[in-house]
Amino acid sequence: MKEPFLHPRFDGKRFEEHTLPLDVARDLAAFEVLIIELAKRLYLDAHPSRKRVPKGFEAGFHLHLEHVDEGSARPLLSLVTAGALALSGGSGGYFEKARDLIADCIASADGTLPEKFPKELLAHFNQVGRSLQAGESMEIPRPGHGDAVLTPQRRRDLVLAADDYYQDKVELAGTIEEANWKNETFRLRLSNGEAVDVPMPIFFRKDAGEYGGRNRFQVTVSGVGTYDVHGKLHKVFKVRSVEVQPDYQIAARFDQIGSLAAGWHEGEGIAPDAEKLLAVYENLVGHYPEELPLPAIVPTPDGNLLFEWKGPAAASLDLRLAESIGDFHAFDQDGQDVERSFTLTTAGEWQELFAFLRPQLVGEAA
Repeated sequence: MKEPFLHPRFDGKRFEEHTLPLDVARDLAAFEVLIIELAKRLYLDAHPSRKRVPKGFEAGFHLHLEHVDEGSARPLLSLVTAGALALSGGSGGYFEKARDLIADCIASADGTLPEKFPKELLAHFNQVGRSLQAGESMEIPRPGHGDAVLTPQRRRDLVLAADDYYQDKVELAGTIEEANWKNETFRLRLSNGEAVDVPMPIFFRKDAGEYGGRNRFQVTVSGVGTYDVHGKLHKVFKVRSVEVQPDYQIAARFDQIGSLAAGWHEGEGIAPDAEKLLAVYENLVGHYPEELPLPAIVPTPDGNLLFEWKGPAAASLDLRLAESIGDFHAFDQDGQDVERSFTLTTAGEWQELFAFLRPQLVGEAA
C-alpha cells in the first residue's frame, strides 16, 4: 500500500536542475528516523498506562523517494505500509501527527517550541538538514499555514535549544604535527596556528605516519564536528575523507598564476601558456626536494616565470616556458657569478636541476 506522505521543497543553487544531491538523501533518512521516534512518544503520551509501543508499531513504516518534481527540487516521499500496519489501516495517524509536529517545531518562534515536542528529540536536527549549505533551505508544507523553512541557522538554533553544542560539517586544512597511535588521532596544525586533534581513520594510518612532521604536505580533512554557541569548533568526531597535497605551497602558487589573463600586468602582461605551465607544475609538485628552501615564484610580463630564493647568494632561475629552458644565476661566497642553463623537458632534466641546486641553496634561508 502506497500513499503520498511528504512533499518538501529544497531551494538553492544546487537544486536548480531539479535534482537531489546524495548527501541530501541522508537528511531525508534522518527525517524518517525523527518521525518514527516522535510517533512513538506521541503514542505513549496518548496511552499513559503503556510503557512501550505495540510490537511492530514501526516495522511497516517506510518512506520511499518516489520522484523529484520541478520547482527547485521537490522530492515526493511516499509512505509504503506493509504487514499489520497496512491491514489495520495505519497506526492511529501517529506518523502523520509526528510529521506535522516536526513542521510546527521548525516553524516555531525561538524559545516557543510546540508543547508536545519533546526537547530531547531536538538532537535529531544534528542530522536533519546537516547537508544544507549557506543560502539553501528545506521547506515543509503546513496546510493552512505558511511552510516550515529549515535553514542551516534554524537547524543550529533548534539543536542549541536543548544542548550547548551542535553538529555540522567540518573541513580543515593543515599539516600533521604528530600522530597519537594510542588514542588513534593525529594533530593537525592549521594555517592560523591553531592545532586540532582529528580521529585517525583506518585507511589513513599509514599516511599519518608518513606525512607527520613534514610541512610541505597539506592534509585536508572533511567530516563532522561539534561547535559551540559561538560557532567555534569544539571537536572533530567523524572523518569522511582525507586528501594529501604534496608541495601545497607551490601548488597554490601555480593555481594563482594559472588564473592570470592577458593584460594582467598594467594592461600589457602576457598570460603564461597553460600547457607549459602544467608541465612545470607536474615536474615540481611532489618532486621538489624537501631539503631545498622554497622559492618565490613570480610571473613575468613576457609570459615566463622567475624563481627566486632568499639568502646572500641571491639565487634565481629565469624559466623560459616556450623553450623549456631555465637560466640560473647566483653569487658564490666570493661574490663571483654562478651561471648555468638547463633544458627542462623531462623528469630526468628536472632532477639534474635539483641536484645542482642542493650545494647552491642548502644552508640558505627558507
